[in-house]
Amino acid sequence: MKHRGALFLVFFMLLSVSIFSQNEDGKRYQLSQWKYISGNLNDGAPVTISVTNWHEFSLPTSLSLEGGFAWIHTSFDFNSIPFRQPYYVVLGRIDAAYEVYLNGSFIASRGRIPAERVQFSLPGNQSACFLLPPGLIKTSGQNQLLIRLFSPAHAVPLFPVEITDIAGAQFENQVVSFLNGTLYTILAVLSGFIGLYFFALWIARKSDTPNLWYSIAAISIALYFAEIGADATLLPYILNRAFAKACLSISMAALVQFFISFLAVKVPRWFSWLLIVIPLGITITYVINSKDLAIIGDVFNSALLFVQFCIVFIAIVTIRAIVKGNREAIPLLLGVILGVGLGTHDVIYSVLGKKPLVWLQGLGFFCLNISLFISLTIRSSRLHADLERYSKEVHKKTEQLSNFLEQLEQTTHAIASLSSDIDEDAVQAARSAEAMAQGAEQIRHGADRQVQAVLDSRQAIQNFTTSLDNVNSGVQRQAEGIKYSAESVSVVADAVAEVAAHMEQTARSAEALQESADQGLKASREMNDSIDKIKTLSGTIVDIVKAVEDFAERTNLLAMNAAIEAAHSGAAGKGFAVIANEIKNLAGASAERAGRIRDSIKEITSRIESSVTANERMTKALEGVSESSHLTLDSIVSIRNSLSAQRSATEELRRNLADLSEAARSIREETGKQKEDERNIESQIDELLRISDSLKQAIDAIVRENSRIVQMIQQLAKASGKGKRAVSTMKDLLESRTA
Repeated sequence: MKHRGALFLVFFMLLSVSIFSQNEDGKRYQLSQWKYISGNLNDGAPVTISVTNWHEFSLPTSLSLEGGFAWIHTSFDFNSIPFRQPYYVVLGRIDAAYEVYLNGSFIASRGRIPAERVQFSLPGNQSACFLLPPGLIKTSGQNQLLIRLFSPAHAVPLFPVEITDIAGAQFENQVVSFLNGTLYTILAVLSGFIGLYFFALWIARKSDTPNLWYSIAAISIALYFAEIGADATLLPYILNRAFAKACLSISMAALVQFFISFLAVKVPRWFSWLLIVIPLGITITYVINSKDLAIIGDVFNSALLFVQFCIVFIAIVTIRAIVKGNREAIPLLLGVILGVGLGTHDVIYSVLGKKPLVWLQGLGFFCLNISLFISLTIRSSRLHADLERYSKEVHKKTEQLSNFLEQLEQTTHAIASLSSDIDEDAVQAARSAEAMAQGAEQIRHGADRQVQAVLDSRQAIQNFTTSLDNVNSGVQRQAEGIKYSAESVSVVADAVAEVAAHMEQTARSAEALQESADQGLKASREMNDSIDKIKTLSGTIVDIVKAVEDFAERTNLLAMNAAIEAAHSGAAGKGFAVIANEIKNLAGASAERAGRIRDSIKEITSRIESSVTANERMTKALEGVSESSHLTLDSIVSIRNSLSAQRSATEELRRNLADLSEAARSIREETGKQKEDERNIESQIDELLRISDSLKQAIDAIVRENSRIVQMIQQLAKASGKGKRAVSTMKDLLESRTA
C-alpha cells in the first residue's frame, strides 16, 4: 500500500502540472516588436522614445548590454487588445533586474539595480506580472511601455512579453510562481533534510558509503534548488548563482557514486576519479566566470552534457541490476525513468535558450527520491525480516550462552577448589621433595663411607692373606715336627674331638642363624640389592674370621697340649716343645690378625646398618644376609667335616705317626681352600665396589631428579596461581554479567 500511494502521489503531481500548464485561450496579447538601446542613459532617469539610435528586435532574443545596462520599449494600441481591463504585463523570468515605465510613469520593478550601497540581486525563479494602472492607459492612440534592464553580463536572454487579464495574472502569480519558485524552495528544504538524515546515518555507520554519497547528492541539489526558489542569498548574487549551478554537477556525480555503491557495480578506479575531477573542473570554471551571468549560463549548458551522461549511466546500471534479479532496483528504475524524462525536458529548453512554463527537473529529482525511499523501504522490510530471524537465532544462542555461562560458573568454582587443593598438594609435595633430597643426600654420604669401608676391608683381607701364607708356612714346619710328637697325638686327638663337639654346636647355631636369616629375609624383601650384596659379603668375611679364630684356638690348644706332652717327655720332647711353641706363636698371630679383621668387619657392619637405617627401602640386603647364612652354614659344615677327618686322622696318629703327617697335609689343603675363599672374597669386594659406585651414581641421579621435581612443583604452584587469577577474573566477569 505504501508503494502504491507513493506512485499515486507522483502521478497526481504530474497531472497537476499538466493541468496548470495550460494557457487560457483569448486572454493573452503578445508584444513581439521592440526597440532597444544599450547603456545607462540619463543615469537611470526615464528616457524618451525621441532618443535616436534605437534598434529594432523581436522577442525572444538575446539582448546585448553595455556596462550591464540597456533600455527597451514597445507600443501597443488599447483597441487591439481582445479583452477588457484590468491589464497585466507578463515579463517572464529573465535574469535581469528592471524598472517598468508606462507612458513615462514608473509602475513596477523586479530585483535590485546596483547603485550606491545597493548590490545587484534578483528574486527567485518566479514569474514577473505587473498591473498596468488603468489611469495611465490611453484608450486612444499608442501606449508606450519602457523598461530599463540591468544584468552583470554582456548579454541577457529575453522571452516573449504578454498582456493578460486578471485570470492570467492569477495563474502567473499563483501557479507558475509556485511551481517555479515556492515549490523549489520546498524541495530544497526536503532535500536538505534528507541529505542531513543520510549524513547522520553515515556518521553512525561509516562503513555504509551509499549513505555518504546520497547525503552529498541531496545536500548539493538542495543548494541548487534553493538558488532557484529563494529570494535572498548568503553570498553575492552572481557568485551564489555560479556555486549553485556547480552543485547540480556535484549532485549528479555523487548520485552516480551512490548507485555504484548501492547496486554493487564494479567500475574501474579511473572512472571513480573522473566523477570527482569533472565536477571539480566544472566548479572551478563557474568560479572563474563568476562575473558574467551569460557566461555562467553557457557553462551551465555545457555542463548539462555531464548531467545527461550521469542520468544515462544511472538508467543503465539500474536496468542491469534488474536484469540480474535485484528487486530493490525496480522502484529505482521507475524513478530514473521519470527523472530522465523530466530532466531531459529541462535540458532541451536550456540548450535552446528558452524557458518553459515550468522547470520539471525538481519534480524529476523528487520522483527519484520517492523511488529511492521505496527501494530503501523494500530493503528495510527485507532487513527487518532478516533481523527478526537473526533475533530469534540470537535469542536461542543467548539461552545457550546463558546455560554455558552457568556451567562455566560451576566449572569455575570447581577449578577454584581444585586450584586450592593443588596449592596444598604442591606445598606438601615440596616439603616431601625437600625431605627426599635431604634423605638422598644422607644416603649419598653413607654410600661414600661405605665405599671407604669396603676399601678398608679389602686392605684387611690382603693382610689376612699374608697371615694365611705365614700360617701355611708354619703348618708346613709343624708337619715336619709332628713326626717327633707321636706321643702327644692322643692328647691332640682328644682336643680335636672336643673342638669337633664345639663345632657341632656351632653348626647347630649356624642352622638357627639360617632360620633367623630366612625369617628376616621374608620380612625384608624390599631392601636394596647393593646393601644386600654388601651384607652378604660382610657375613661371609665374619664367618671366615670365626673359622680362622676357631682354627687358631684349636691350634693354640694343640700347641699347649704338645708343650705339655713335650714337658712330660723331658729331653726327648724338647724338639717337639720348640715346634709346639712355634705353632702357639703362629696361632696367636693368626688370632690377633683375625681380631683386627673382626674389628674391621664390625666397623663395616655398623656402617652397613647405618646405611640401612638411612634408607629403609634397601630391604633386599637381607637376601644377601640369607645367602651369607647359607655360605656360613656350608663353611661350618665343611669345617666340621674337616674336623671329623682330622679326628679320624688323630686316631690314626695314635697308631701311626704317618697319620699325623696326613693330618698336616689336610691342614695345608684347608689353607689352600682359605686362599681360594680369599680370592672369592676379593672378587666379591670388587663387585661390592662397583655396586657402591652404581649406588652412588643412582643416588646422585635421585638427588638431581628430586631437584627437578622441586622445580616442577614450583612451576605447578605458579601455574596454580595463574589458574587462581584466571578463575578470579572469570568470577568477576560472571558476577558483572549477573549484576
